[in-house]
Amino acid sequence: MIMPRRQFVKGLAMGGVPDISFKGIAPGETFHYEFNLRQSGTYWYHSHSGFQEQTGLYGAIIVDPLEPEPFSFDREFVVMLSDWSDEKPGTIYTKLKTKSDYYNFNERTTVDLINEIREKGLSRTWSDRSMWNRMRMSDRDLSDVTGYTYTYLMNGKPPAKGWTGLFRKGERIRLRIINGSAMSFFDVRIPGLKMKVVAADGQNIEPVSVDEFRIGVAEIYDVIVEPEYDRAYCIFAQALDRTGYARGTLTPDPFLTAKVPGFDP
Repeated sequence: MIMPRRQFVKGLAMGGVPDISFKGIAPGETFHYEFNLRQSGTYWYHSHSGFQEQTGLYGAIIVDPLEPEPFSFDREFVVMLSDWSDEKPGTIYTKLKTKSDYYNFNERTTVDLINEIREKGLSRTWSDRSMWNRMRMSDRDLSDVTGYTYTYLMNGKPPAKGWTGLFRKGERIRLRIINGSAMSFFDVRIPGLKMKVVAADGQNIEPVSVDEFRIGVAEIYDVIVEPEYDRAYCIFAQALDRTGYARGTLTPDPFLTAKVPGFDP
Protein backbone atom coordinates (compact mmCIF):
# COMPACT_ATOMS: atom_id res chain seq x y z
CA MET A 1 0.00 0.00 0.00
CA ILE A 2 1.24 3.50 -0.86
CA MET A 3 0.73 5.81 2.12
CA PRO A 4 1.69 9.47 1.51
CA ARG A 5 2.74 11.42 4.61
CA ARG A 6 4.06 14.91 5.24
CA GLN A 7 7.45 13.94 6.59
CA PHE A 8 10.13 12.12 4.59
CA VAL A 9 12.03 9.39 6.44
CA LYS A 10 15.67 10.17 5.69
CA GLY A 11 17.88 7.31 4.58
CA LEU A 12 14.96 5.01 3.82
CA ALA A 13 14.43 4.12 0.16
CA MET A 14 10.82 4.49 -0.85
CA GLY A 15 10.79 2.00 -3.67
CA GLY A 16 12.76 0.35 -6.42
CA VAL A 17 14.24 -3.08 -7.02
CA PRO A 18 14.86 -5.44 -4.08
CA ASP A 19 18.53 -5.85 -3.15
CA ILE A 20 19.43 -2.82 -5.29
CA SER A 21 17.73 0.24 -3.77
CA PHE A 22 16.22 -1.43 -0.69
CA LYS A 23 16.10 -4.88 0.87
CA GLY A 24 12.66 -5.76 -0.44
CA ILE A 25 9.49 -6.86 1.33
CA ALA A 26 9.56 -10.48 2.46
CA PRO A 27 6.39 -12.62 2.53
CA GLY A 28 4.34 -11.79 5.59
CA GLU A 29 6.16 -8.51 6.20
CA THR A 30 4.99 -4.93 5.70
CA PHE A 31 6.70 -1.80 4.44
CA HIS A 32 5.61 1.71 5.40
CA TYR A 33 5.98 4.24 2.58
CA GLU A 34 6.44 7.83 3.69
CA PHE A 35 7.42 10.68 1.38
CA ASN A 36 6.77 14.29 0.49
CA LEU A 37 4.31 14.90 -2.33
CA ARG A 38 6.06 17.30 -4.68
CA GLN A 39 3.70 17.07 -7.63
CA SER A 40 0.16 16.09 -8.50
CA GLY A 41 -1.35 14.11 -11.35
CA THR A 42 -1.90 10.56 -12.57
CA TYR A 43 0.67 7.94 -11.57
CA TRP A 44 0.83 4.23 -10.84
CA TYR A 45 2.76 1.63 -8.88
CA HIS A 46 3.75 -1.98 -9.48
CA SER A 47 5.86 -4.70 -7.94
CA HIS A 48 9.51 -5.14 -8.93
CA SER A 49 9.72 -8.65 -7.48
CA GLY A 50 9.41 -11.95 -9.33
CA PHE A 51 7.36 -10.66 -12.30
CA GLN A 52 4.53 -9.86 -9.88
CA GLU A 53 3.30 -6.96 -12.00
CA GLN A 54 2.33 -9.58 -14.62
CA THR A 55 0.13 -11.33 -12.06
CA GLY A 56 -1.78 -8.20 -11.08
CA LEU A 57 0.26 -6.42 -8.41
CA TYR A 58 -0.20 -2.89 -9.73
CA GLY A 59 -2.57 0.02 -9.33
CA ALA A 60 -3.18 3.71 -9.95
CA ILE A 61 -2.08 6.61 -7.74
CA ILE A 62 -4.06 9.82 -8.18
CA VAL A 63 -2.69 12.95 -6.50
CA ASP A 64 -5.10 15.89 -6.49
CA PRO A 65 -3.50 19.33 -7.00
CA LEU A 66 -3.53 22.10 -4.45
CA GLU A 67 -4.30 24.70 -7.12
CA PRO A 68 -7.04 24.52 -9.78
CA GLU A 69 -5.99 22.73 -12.95
CA PRO A 70 -5.90 24.60 -16.29
CA PHE A 71 -8.78 22.49 -17.63
CA SER A 72 -12.17 21.43 -16.32
CA PHE A 73 -14.15 18.20 -16.35
CA ASP A 74 -17.36 16.82 -14.88
CA ARG A 75 -16.45 13.17 -14.42
CA GLU A 76 -13.27 11.10 -14.38
CA PHE A 77 -12.23 7.48 -14.80
CA VAL A 78 -8.97 5.59 -14.51
CA VAL A 79 -8.43 3.41 -17.59
CA MET A 80 -5.67 0.94 -16.79
CA LEU A 81 -4.33 -1.25 -19.59
CA SER A 82 -2.47 -4.46 -18.85
CA ASP A 83 -1.53 -7.85 -20.28
CA TRP A 84 -2.34 -11.20 -18.70
CA SER A 85 -1.26 -14.77 -19.44
CA ASP A 86 -2.30 -18.10 -17.97
CA GLU A 87 1.34 -19.06 -18.39
CA LYS A 88 3.55 -18.28 -15.42
CA PRO A 89 5.62 -15.13 -16.07
CA GLY A 90 8.80 -17.08 -15.35
CA THR A 91 7.87 -19.54 -18.10
CA ILE A 92 7.37 -16.68 -20.56
CA TYR A 93 10.75 -15.25 -19.62
CA THR A 94 12.47 -18.61 -20.07
CA LYS A 95 10.95 -19.04 -23.53
CA LEU A 96 12.11 -15.57 -24.57
CA LYS A 97 15.64 -16.25 -23.34
CA THR A 98 15.67 -19.48 -25.33
CA LYS A 99 14.13 -18.00 -28.50
CA SER A 100 13.43 -14.26 -28.60
CA ASP A 101 10.70 -14.59 -31.25
CA TYR A 102 8.97 -17.56 -29.63
CA TYR A 103 5.59 -15.82 -29.61
CA ASN A 104 5.93 -14.17 -33.02
CA PHE A 105 3.97 -15.86 -35.82
CA ASN A 106 4.38 -13.02 -38.29
CA GLU A 107 7.81 -13.97 -39.64
CA ARG A 108 8.90 -13.80 -43.26
CA THR A 109 8.02 -16.67 -45.59
CA THR A 110 9.52 -18.04 -48.79
CA VAL A 111 6.86 -16.12 -50.72
CA ASP A 112 8.03 -12.90 -49.03
CA LEU A 113 11.61 -13.66 -50.10
CA ILE A 114 10.61 -14.26 -53.72
CA ASN A 115 8.58 -11.03 -53.80
CA GLU A 116 11.47 -9.04 -52.29
CA ILE A 117 13.92 -10.35 -54.88
CA ARG A 118 11.49 -9.37 -57.65
CA GLU A 119 11.00 -5.87 -56.20
CA LYS A 120 14.53 -5.03 -54.97
CA GLY A 121 16.81 -7.50 -56.68
CA LEU A 122 18.94 -10.26 -55.17
CA SER A 123 21.82 -8.01 -54.01
CA ARG A 124 19.71 -5.53 -52.02
CA THR A 125 17.52 -8.29 -50.59
CA TRP A 126 20.63 -10.18 -49.45
CA SER A 127 22.06 -6.99 -47.91
CA ASP A 128 18.86 -6.19 -46.02
CA ARG A 129 18.51 -9.71 -44.68
CA SER A 130 22.18 -9.84 -43.69
CA MET A 131 21.86 -6.62 -41.69
CA TRP A 132 19.06 -8.06 -39.54
CA ASN A 133 20.85 -11.39 -39.19
CA ARG A 134 24.03 -9.68 -37.96
CA MET A 135 21.96 -7.95 -35.29
CA ARG A 136 20.31 -11.29 -34.45
CA MET A 137 16.99 -9.50 -34.75
CA SER A 138 13.80 -9.92 -36.73
CA ASP A 139 12.28 -6.96 -38.55
CA ARG A 140 8.89 -8.57 -37.87
CA ASP A 141 9.41 -8.52 -34.10
CA LEU A 142 6.89 -5.82 -33.21
CA SER A 143 6.13 -7.28 -29.76
CA ASP A 144 8.24 -9.69 -27.73
CA VAL A 145 5.09 -11.35 -26.34
CA THR A 146 1.90 -11.42 -28.39
CA GLY A 147 -1.78 -12.27 -28.18
CA TYR A 148 -0.81 -15.91 -28.65
CA THR A 149 -0.41 -16.07 -24.87
CA TYR A 150 -1.54 -12.62 -23.67
CA THR A 151 -5.08 -11.48 -23.01
CA TYR A 152 -5.22 -7.69 -22.96
CA LEU A 153 -7.17 -6.16 -20.09
CA MET A 154 -8.83 -2.82 -19.37
CA ASN A 155 -9.28 -2.25 -15.66
CA GLY A 156 -8.89 -5.99 -15.20
CA LYS A 157 -11.64 -6.86 -17.69
CA PRO A 158 -10.94 -9.07 -20.74
CA PRO A 159 -12.21 -8.09 -24.21
CA ALA A 160 -15.08 -10.57 -24.03
CA LYS A 161 -16.57 -8.60 -21.15
CA GLY A 162 -15.02 -5.16 -21.36
CA TRP A 163 -15.02 -2.34 -18.83
CA THR A 164 -17.93 0.11 -18.58
CA GLY A 165 -17.96 3.78 -17.58
CA LEU A 166 -21.25 5.71 -17.30
CA PHE A 167 -21.75 9.34 -18.33
CA ARG A 168 -24.45 11.91 -19.02
CA LYS A 169 -24.69 13.60 -22.41
CA GLY A 170 -22.76 16.85 -22.56
CA GLU A 171 -20.37 16.01 -19.74
CA ARG A 172 -16.64 16.56 -20.06
CA ILE A 173 -15.01 13.28 -19.10
CA ARG A 174 -11.41 12.92 -18.00
CA LEU A 175 -9.86 9.55 -18.76
CA ARG A 176 -6.62 8.81 -16.91
CA ILE A 177 -5.15 6.22 -19.27
CA ILE A 178 -2.29 4.17 -17.79
CA ASN A 179 -0.32 1.46 -19.58
CA GLY A 180 0.36 -0.93 -16.71
CA SER A 181 1.35 -3.80 -18.99
CA ALA A 182 4.54 -5.78 -18.71
CA MET A 183 5.52 -5.70 -22.39
CA SER A 184 2.72 -4.35 -24.59
CA PHE A 185 2.34 -1.09 -26.51
CA PHE A 186 -1.18 0.00 -27.43
CA ASP A 187 -2.75 2.28 -30.03
CA VAL A 188 -5.77 3.89 -28.38
CA ARG A 189 -8.80 5.46 -30.05
CA ILE A 190 -12.48 6.12 -29.32
CA PRO A 191 -14.41 6.00 -32.62
CA GLY A 192 -16.72 8.99 -32.82
CA LEU A 193 -14.87 11.05 -30.21
CA LYS A 194 -11.89 13.36 -30.35
CA MET A 195 -9.50 13.06 -27.43
CA LYS A 196 -7.88 16.17 -25.99
CA VAL A 197 -4.62 15.19 -24.33
CA VAL A 198 -4.11 17.46 -21.31
CA ALA A 199 -1.40 15.65 -19.33
CA ALA A 200 1.43 13.19 -19.94
CA ASP A 201 3.08 11.10 -17.23
CA GLY A 202 1.42 13.17 -14.54
CA GLN A 203 2.43 16.57 -15.90
CA ASN A 204 0.05 19.07 -17.50
CA ILE A 205 0.83 19.88 -21.13
CA GLU A 206 -0.41 22.28 -23.78
CA PRO A 207 -3.66 20.51 -24.81
CA VAL A 208 -3.65 18.76 -28.17
CA SER A 209 -6.59 17.03 -29.89
CA VAL A 210 -5.98 13.61 -31.43
CA ASP A 211 -7.96 10.79 -33.00
CA GLU A 212 -5.53 8.13 -31.79
CA PHE A 213 -2.32 7.86 -29.80
CA ARG A 214 0.30 5.22 -29.03
CA ILE A 215 1.06 4.50 -25.38
CA GLY A 216 4.19 2.63 -24.34
CA VAL A 217 4.83 0.51 -21.29
CA ALA A 218 4.42 2.56 -18.07
CA GLU A 219 3.32 5.69 -19.94
CA ILE A 220 0.32 7.75 -18.86
CA TYR A 221 -1.92 10.11 -20.82
CA ASP A 222 -4.83 12.10 -19.40
CA VAL A 223 -7.42 12.92 -22.06
CA ILE A 224 -10.72 14.76 -22.04
CA VAL A 225 -13.64 13.68 -24.23
CA GLU A 226 -17.03 15.31 -24.70
CA PRO A 227 -19.80 12.93 -25.84
CA GLU A 228 -22.51 14.94 -27.59
CA TYR A 229 -25.04 12.13 -27.99
CA ASP A 230 -26.82 9.56 -25.82
CA ARG A 231 -24.96 6.66 -27.36
CA ALA A 232 -22.24 4.25 -26.40
CA TYR A 233 -18.60 4.77 -27.39
CA CYS A 234 -15.92 2.09 -27.51
CA ILE A 235 -12.54 2.77 -25.90
CA PHE A 236 -10.39 0.61 -28.15
CA ALA A 237 -6.77 -0.20 -27.23
CA GLN A 238 -5.24 -2.43 -29.88
CA ALA A 239 -1.90 -4.09 -29.33
CA LEU A 240 0.93 -2.71 -31.47
CA ASP A 241 1.27 -5.99 -33.37
CA ARG A 242 -2.53 -6.31 -33.80
CA THR A 243 -2.72 -9.72 -32.14
CA GLY A 244 -5.34 -8.58 -29.66
CA TYR A 245 -6.97 -5.65 -27.91
CA ALA A 246 -8.45 -4.33 -24.69
CA ARG A 247 -11.75 -2.51 -24.74
CA GLY A 248 -14.16 -0.52 -22.66
CA THR A 249 -17.44 1.29 -23.17
CA LEU A 250 -18.43 4.84 -22.31
CA THR A 251 -22.21 4.77 -22.19
CA PRO A 252 -25.22 6.61 -20.71
CA ASP A 253 -26.94 3.24 -20.19
CA PRO A 254 -25.27 0.16 -18.62
CA PHE A 255 -27.27 -2.05 -21.00
CA LEU A 256 -26.06 -0.15 -24.07
CA THR A 257 -22.70 -1.21 -25.54
CA ALA A 258 -20.69 0.03 -28.48
CA LYS A 259 -19.57 -1.92 -31.53
CA VAL A 260 -15.94 -3.01 -31.35
CA PRO A 261 -14.05 -1.56 -34.35
CA GLY A 262 -11.65 -3.48 -36.55
CA PHE A 263 -7.88 -3.25 -36.25
CA ASP A 264 -5.94 -0.45 -37.90
CA PRO A 265 -3.51 -1.66 -40.60
